[in-house]
Amino acid sequence: MNNFDDFIFKYRFYIGGILVLVILAGSGLLIYDRYHRAKLNSENREIADLRTQNEALRNQLSQQATKNVASASVENQSDKININTADATELDKLPGIGPAKAADIIAYRESKGGFQTIEELKEVKGIGDKTFENLKDLVTVGEE
Repeated sequence: MNNFDDFIFKYRFYIGGILVLVILAGSGLLIYDRYHRAKLNSENREIADLRTQNEALRNQLSQQATKNVASASVENQSDKININTADATELDKLPGIGPAKAADIIAYRESKGGFQTIEELKEVKGIGDKTFENLKDLVTVGEE
């Protein structure tokens, strides 16, 4: 054992320095690990918060889209085609009205000085009760 004691005594500063370096390196790794985990936890919390916000925005946009669809159908009802001012292209967009009937509507309008009521459409050649039923909610004769 004497050789071992001599070895320890002779290299005690080297052994002590190595131990100090090992302790410092281990401490550094522990500090780095804690910092890195704290950073990851912080990032994970931010991601979770962003996901929650994203879900809330999706729900809000979904509700807004539903409201927009509902209001669009109401707006479309108020965007009626004025049969006293519409041209053939606009009239042709109406269901059951083709280019020929659009021309007949314009001819009737010009000969009578305009429509007083939407029911007068039935007096135009080719527009009967069935066609009028399809048109009555889509047309107007002016300000209502």
